[in-house]
Amino acid sequence: MKKFAILSLVLFGLIPASVAKAHDPIILTSNQSTPSDGPLLPDGTISFALYGLLESPGDTRGFRVNFNEGDSLYLSILIPDLAPENQLDEASLPFLEITDPRGTKTKLSVSEKISFAEPFTGTNYVRLTELTAVAITGTYSVVITGNSPSRFTVSVGQKEMFGTPVENVPNRDLGVGGVMSWYENSPTLTAETQSPETQSTMPEVMEPAEDSEDNQSSVMVPILIAAIIAVTITVAITVTVSKKRNKISSN
Repeated sequence: MKKFAILSLVLFGLIPASVAKAHDPIILTSNQSTPSDGPLLPDGTISFALYGLLESPGDTRGFRVNFNEGDSLYLSILIPDLAPENQLDEASLPFLEITDPRGTKTKLSVSEKISFAEPFTGTNYVRLTELTAVAITGTYSVVITGNSPSRFTVSVGQKEMFGTPVENVPNRDLGVGGVMSWYENSPTLTAETQSPETQSTMPEVMEPAEDSEDNQSSVMVPILIAAIIAVTITVAITVTVSKKRNKISSN
């Protein structure tokens, strides 16, 4: 049991082994589009990983996190190293907007692309950027958004501590299963969910042409042949049955 517990802790490592930290997982829902709707992390120094999905361009997810004066503030954003996320250009990738207790806003967009593997779950990630700073007392609001459908992971804090109570998390028991489901289910890129830039580069899909007289004739010929064969078989069966009946009657 102890070995299993240790392995479970390691499963959540989201950065390379040289600086590996285990993160307590939280799965964001589609209803948590603003910081006030999302989880409230009680201590921003504790390692959490928040997994979410932006379903369309301009979609948002949010959460809040508490810090004390002088706390170490660490935030990073990652994507799975999978399509479609790892094929997006920088303008389409998800990014963070952070508002501190004083109302100062910081945009945390792509500054690097570091790929790495998480060997215990067989998952792969790309870290897009990270922020290390000294916190002030109060609640920070974080919004994740982007110009294309995409999965994302936000890593908070660096102190390993699992099972910390977190407000407004209706699915806290999902654990590794929730992470794997998030990882394995990619967003669907459709005409409705692509950004205008992405749509302009997509090849046009030609609509089928209306049936011409030649097309209609080519369709009707097989149908007529099939009908003739069916009638021929029916007549043959009827004649065979009739002959058998006549033979039985003559006997």
